[in-house]
Amino acid sequence: MKRLPFILMILAFVACTTANDAEQAKKVATIDNLKRHVEYLSSDLCEGRKPFSKGAERAVEYLANEMKAIGLKPINGDSYLQDISLVLSNTQCSEIMTLNTPEGKLDLKHNEGFVAFSKRIEDEIHIDKAELVFAGYGIVAPEYGKNDYAGIENPENKVAVVMVNDPGLGSTGHYFKGDTMTYYGRWKYKFEEGARQGLKGVLIIHEDRGAGYPFSVPVASAGSKLYLNNPDNTEYYCALEGWLSNASARELLKRNGYDMDELIAEAKKPDFKPFDLKSDVTVSMKSKFTYNSSPNVVGYIEGSKQNGENIVCIAHWDHLGYGKAIDGDTIINGTTDNATAMAWLLETARAFKALKKQPERGIVFLVPTCEETGLLGSSYYVENPIYPVEKTVAVINLDVIPLWGANNDVTITGFGHSTLDDMVTRLAEKYDRYVMADPEAFNGMFYRSDHLPFMRKGVPAMFAKGWSDNREHGKEWATAKIKDYWANTYHKPTDQMYPETDNYDGLMQEVQLFFDLAYELVTTDVYPQWKPASEFANIR
Repeated sequence: MKRLPFILMILAFVACTTANDAEQAKKVATIDNLKRHVEYLSSDLCEGRKPFSKGAERAVEYLANEMKAIGLKPINGDSYLQDISLVLSNTQCSEIMTLNTPEGKLDLKHNEGFVAFSKRIEDEIHIDKAELVFAGYGIVAPEYGKNDYAGIENPENKVAVVMVNDPGLGSTGHYFKGDTMTYYGRWKYKFEEGARQGLKGVLIIHEDRGAGYPFSVPVASAGSKLYLNNPDNTEYYCALEGWLSNASARELLKRNGYDMDELIAEAKKPDFKPFDLKSDVTVSMKSKFTYNSSPNVVGYIEGSKQNGENIVCIAHWDHLGYGKAIDGDTIINGTTDNATAMAWLLETARAFKALKKQPERGIVFLVPTCEETGLLGSSYYVENPIYPVEKTVAVINLDVIPLWGANNDVTITGFGHSTLDDMVTRLAEKYDRYVMADPEAFNGMFYRSDHLPFMRKGVPAMFAKGWSDNREHGKEWATAKIKDYWANTYHKPTDQMYPETDNYDGLMQEVQLFFDLAYELVTTDVYPQWKPASEFANIR
């Protein structure tokens, strides 16, 4: 027993030494390096980093060279590139979608009343008088006692008309998490569920708040779409996917004798049942396909335990290339989306390589391609990982980090899903920061970035940043900046560097905080857990 104080002293010394190692390692990540990465990756030389472009090649080469210089392990011999076979579909849709209703023919104009497309790799698709069925929100969620497709007969001949978002939209209760969108509310889920139900097609009724964007967004993306190259994909997708404008849907339902607002109220109920509309739809599509490849950029640090346990840090590299000119500028440089996050990832990797002691778990630094076109790079990675996905402990994904300076907050998008929230809450106190839920959780941003494919495999994910409470200017200023950002910067040529005003202190905050989170995850035996209310809780 007399040896106990000495043993405690040794343990305390080891803990102190380990902590000092981490603090010293973080110091190699500098604002100068963050600036260097952002300045190159969002420069005109990279041409907006659209896949298959010369600018994208420059960005990928930069990332691979930096990973090599930092000392990360490559994934293929001496290469950091994980090539992905892709197919680009350019679809020409018929100018008119014809709806035969009890009150006569209703012709909808392409890109005004509807948009239509298909993920099937077929040259021509003709939908000829397919029966329409109103299927509420298009959701099958046993945990909420909800099945919007119950009792539909002959689904292979029917096209479902469904509402965007989920039954909780606009409410304050716990049903479908109230105004916080669940994955069931995402358009991607609705098309997937339609295919699982064996339907010929799904048409989503657009609504600005429920979708999180105006009708112009699906219009802009409908004609040209990028997919993973899977020639045998017919069974996975409906023949028809698309959107109806809100006005078109209202008119369709009115001609069938229904008021859309009343139907929405009915569709929110757990016992809602789908019903046939006395209408059908005719539309056609012709597509041409181009085959190409684009790489994920991946480097990693092996864990000392060599048992396959790992975490994944993510920041996508792709953006939109060129777009509509603003003040003569057509390059959508993507400074905040996502050069700043790539800079975070590289400097986090640099800090981990500076550790004197190898972490027990592995760390994968994944910079995916094609996030903007459907999370294709991260989807490919989860099927072709370095370490088994079932041994991936957690994911940390950063996306859209502004250069507005330091923040008091850590806004967690997807707050309440996992115990990672609790870890970040505790770690943030060290930096005089507090955790808050994303105030715009209704728009489903939690399901719109590269952690989603991992969550669908059951891996808990952290998606957060300082955003809502600027340390110098406060909350109201931040709220105004965010509103202006979505309206005037997001996915526009104005998402570029502003050297006179750019402030990297907030970005450095994320390097420090999320290094601490990653460090705890790879140097302890902790396994973050899904919370029971998460729709991902029972996957693994």
